[in-house]
Amino acid sequence: MYINTSKRVNTRLFAGQPGRFQNPLPGTVVDSDITDRDVYEFYLVSVAARQGMTTPTRYTVVYDSIGASPHQIESLTYKLCFTYYNVSGAIKEPSCIRYAHRLAALVGERGGRGHDPPQPHKGFEQKDPALYFI
Repeated sequence: MYINTSKRVNTRLFAGQPGRFQNPLPGTVVDSDITDRDVYEFYLVSVAARQGMTTPTRYTVVYDSIGASPHQIESLTYKLCFTYYNVSGAIKEPSCIRYAHRLAALVGERGGRGHDPPQPHKGFEQKDPALYFI
């Protein structure tokens, strides 16, 4: 399964009564009405906004050979937002995306022309299984 994730979206979701708008609760999923009809996509609010309006994350299922139900996919993406190593709560996107972003930033800063790629400390595999690039 391949899922495209868009963290920077202009869509805003509101909850509450007309005239008394509130931020939607974490775990809110919108998978109809405002989504594309030709492709399976959904919006997920994984964290509560502390200030201002909450911004959902848009997920588009590009390829699916697993055949999982929409509820299973939505539930898995929401649960993956709670598995980031250094945070006890949820983050905006699934942890695998945050890990990939952090690792790409590390290689971009410390690797490349004139620099050796970053290396974990010696004995990393035996002593500390934590993700060294966080």
